[in-house]
Amino acid sequence: MAVLRKLVRSTAFTLIELLVVIAIIAILIGLLLPAVQKVREAASRLKCQNNLKQMGLAFHSYHDVNDGFPRGNVGTWGNDHGSWMFLTLPYMEQDNLYKQVTAVVGSGGVTYSSTSWNMDLAVAAGVLPKSLPYNRCPSDPFDTGSKTLSSYVGSQGPQCNQGPCSPLVDPFEVNCNANPTTTEDATLKDLIPDKGSWVTTHPGYTPSSWYGQTSNASNCRGIMCRGVGDIGGPKIRIADVTDGLTNTIILGETLAEQTEFQRFGNTWGWAGYNSVQEGQTIQPINWKIDGVNIDPASVGWKDCNTSCTARGVKPENCIWNWHVTWGFKSNHTGGVNFCFGDGSVRYISQNIDTRTYQYLGCRNDGQVVTIP
Repeated sequence: MAVLRKLVRSTAFTLIELLVVIAIIAILIGLLLPAVQKVREAASRLKCQNNLKQMGLAFHSYHDVNDGFPRGNVGTWGNDHGSWMFLTLPYMEQDNLYKQVTAVVGSGGVTYSSTSWNMDLAVAAGVLPKSLPYNRCPSDPFDTGSKTLSSYVGSQGPQCNQGPCSPLVDPFEVNCNANPTTTEDATLKDLIPDKGSWVTTHPGYTPSSWYGQTSNASNCRGIMCRGVGDIGGPKIRIADVTDGLTNTIILGETLAEQTEFQRFGNTWGWAGYNSVQEGQTIQPINWKIDGVNIDPASVGWKDCNTSCTARGVKPENCIWNWHVTWGFKSNHTGGVNFCFGDGSVRYISQNIDTRTYQYLGCRNDGQVVTIP
């Protein structure tokens, strides 16, 4: 008698079927990954914009109390009493930190109200450096554990900026309406370029103090300058922004890895001088700086030397050529977030017209401009 056998189909995958499934999954991942990255970047950009928005509101709160926007810095080298980011701490729910720093007393009873007080006293007391919950953009992954770095800097606008290279490599000086020169004007002084170098690239303003190193508001083109002496930067009032707050940049983004004043500055970082006052519009948005070719054994002039060409770095990309490093930049695709004087935050393309960009940076050029 014949034995009937029931045929049972195996439920296991064959090798070919398994490979097909893996290939389909890989394709789906490939399709989804860009979308996930876009969502993540959108969230980072929104967080960054919110940080700027809050700081912009703090500027106005400060103005209401002090009859002026915060100075770029109060004091300078050796008598540093704090940057605009430090001065606005009480208006950013960081009043306790502000009080801790200003309560530090130096040797001989030197208090914060003394002109000889300096931020290094707060470092010695262990109060600084300190991380803030709002001064780093999520899109900037560089040294996220640092307590000194900031992703945001104040705007000097189209301020002149003589670089350190010899010979000079200052390709953007024409945007402050001067040709590159090493000579200060003998009559005007205040680190203003010699009149023989003046040009009129952009009508509406004259050349200004190099580096924003002035306490005179008339020689500062933007909303702040880093300043000089006991006073520090000039006090800029709303009335001084004659082009209108809506049309004037006050804050913008930077990348700490590509700025010498952030990476190699003082030990109290964002809280003091030469740290967060040095955003300028004369440089193009997202002008790239070589922050990689740096000698880890000897950070300093050895990286670019006096001609700004060491280690194969071009002078116009050298991190020690501060003429080029002070521009606004970010890791957002194709542009940078800016906070304007009215507290609004706008994303501006790196392809913005150069003249339009200068006029958005200058607070009193008298020119009609449309924000793109």
